[in-house]
Amino acid sequence: MSELLRWRYHAADARGVMSRGDVEASSIADAVDVLRRRSLWVIDIEPVRGGAQGLVAEVTRAEPRTRALGGRLRLILAGDGALPVITRAVATLLQAGVPLERALAFAVSGETDVRWRAVFMGLRDAVTRGESLSSAAADVPSLPRSFAPLLVAAEASGTLPDTFARLADDLEQRAALQARIRAALVYPTVLAVASVIGTLVILIVVVPRFADLIAGVGGTIPASTRALIFVSGWLSRTWWVLALVVVAIVAAIQQWLRDPAHRLRWHTARLGVPVSGRLEQEQAAATYLGTLAVALESGVPLLRAMGLARGTIGNAAISARMARAEEVVRDGGSAAQALAGSLPPLATRLLEAGEQSGALAALSRRAAATSAEQVQRLITGAVALIEPAMILGFGAVVGFVALALLQAIYGLNAGSFS
Repeated sequence: MSELLRWRYHAADARGVMSRGDVEASSIADAVDVLRRRSLWVIDIEPVRGGAQGLVAEVTRAEPRTRALGGRLRLILAGDGALPVITRAVATLLQAGVPLERALAFAVSGETDVRWRAVFMGLRDAVTRGESLSSAAADVPSLPRSFAPLLVAAEASGTLPDTFARLADDLEQRAALQARIRAALVYPTVLAVASVIGTLVILIVVVPRFADLIAGVGGTIPASTRALIFVSGWLSRTWWVLALVVVAIVAAIQQWLRDPAHRLRWHTARLGVPVSGRLEQEQAAATYLGTLAVALESGVPLLRAMGLARGTIGNAAISARMARAEEVVRDGGSAAQALAGSLPPLATRLLEAGEQSGALAALSRRAAATSAEQVQRLITGAVALIEPAMILGFGAVVGFVALALLQAIYGLNAGSFS
């Protein structure tokens, strides 16, 4: 009978909870087998003394890479939260040879986002029961709409690791773009909030006290001061009415937008606004082209890929244009020509070159990157105009208040000496 050796292990249970401990077995294979009978998946195992000197290579190679990669990706200010990180971790584990059910569990083993942890553990449970990953993903509404169809193509072609890697690339690019947008809008937002609060404090707190002082002294009040006191008193008495009116207007607008026809008209009108309309078009183009590239690279047919990409667009007017473009392609037309009125000119030219050269997926990705860069330039330019305008606006309000108060003070002083 062979001698039993002690092995120190690092493993995860069926819920993805990590544990460490020791187990006795005559070989590393027997030790792993003992742990599997305990429903533990081995991540790392080594002898405490003597015996074999190896690790379970399939997960030992993957685990350090995943940890380092996860740490790097968490530095990204991602609008999609943990999903890009988890998707990248699954791709890395699959590429290292880890079975799918283990990869889904290990990818969220240290994840603090409870929602995504539950989603991927549910996918793992479905795969363990014998379901396909694509069918399980189709039942999860929180996943992007393109996930399940792309996984269907990946399962059919045996390219699941590569598809997860492409999905991770696309999610990371979207998250990075959203992070840049938020970062660019932080200062204008803070400035706008500070300006509104400062103006309200002046009108509701400062001006009424000054008005009481003027009323006690008597004398003629200049027209600008009377107007300021009137506005201040009106706000002080009716601010709660204004708040209710704002809430009612917001609720009415939301109810009105539930009608698809109304929503289409509103989204169409939004695109006509000089700066924000073009920004929305460029951002929609970047999202559409990125999803189109992922779908084509995963082996999805062009028409189906266009439908998946259209599902990522939030503007109903642009989505309707894309649907009409799909009809043209279904009738045998060129995708680049069909999308010519819906995408930026440069993106259309890139798609046309891609169709002619047979590299539509690669040039779609390049077009997506170009649109994302254009979004960043538009935001930078808009912020450069908005910030001075907001500063001047708040300065004008403060200047008018100061002028009105000084005129009243000078009028009272002149009356006291006459």
